[in-house]
Amino acid sequence: MKNEKHKLPILLYHRIVKNKSEVGKHKIYVFEKQMEQQLAYLKENNFSTITFKDLLQAKPDDDFSRKIILTFDDGYEDNYTLLFPLLKKYGFTAVIYLVTRLKKNEWDIAEGEPALPLLTAEQIAEMNDYGIEFGAHTCTHKALNEIKIDEAKGEIENCIADVKKLTGKNVVSFAYPFGGINKKVKELMRHSGVPFAVSTNTGPMNWYDDKMQMRRIEVRPGEALGSFKNKVSGFYLTKKSIYTLFSTSNKIKY
Repeated sequence: MKNEKHKLPILLYHRIVKNKSEVGKHKIYVFEKQMEQQLAYLKENNFSTITFKDLLQAKPDDDFSRKIILTFDDGYEDNYTLLFPLLKKYGFTAVIYLVTRLKKNEWDIAEGEPALPLLTAEQIAEMNDYGIEFGAHTCTHKALNEIKIDEAKGEIENCIADVKKLTGKNVVSFAYPFGGINKKVKELMRHSGVPFAVSTNTGPMNWYDDKMQMRRIEVRPGEALGSFKNKVSGFYLTKKSIYTLFSTSNKIKY
């Protein structure tokens, strides 16, 4: 098998912010300058971004070196105002997971996050026309493993229908809110018609080993570029990463 040791990096992001005054309690953001530095590194080193639609025809022994999937959970408006211009600047695409029946992040405001608007239908349409891929992330961002199975089924199926209506395209992937997965939830996903579902930091190392629980690699705020290089190397999930690029000398200051 080609590139047996190389793993397709699927990166996990949420918000993009300009400065510290915009952050909340949870570290689910990266700074705009940090995001641009990372995209510039990918461009300069001949990486290409792919989406889950590209994986539909892919085989486990395909060469995924210099390939990466950028994913963004929740569908914050800053994905349009700050991320989208950067993606266009560097010629990249991404996958954004939408919470479809809320207008703001009601699930975590009580926990200390600022009230933040989510993407509008008009913004989604413009990004969709460009080539951003949209996936499903439930209707109301509930942890599916903590609610009744019938409710979980509705959260999944109605969200998939919403995303299809917004984009005019079949939904190719789903992201579990909070990484909330159990056997019953995964069984619902298998019957949903969506070919891929992503977790947070759980699941096999190889994307093809469990398409209903695909592992992602989270990118954290203020992370040094050396750490990012390690995460996109394709060897981050191996037991013995050949990259040890964790220098703090190139950490961005804000």
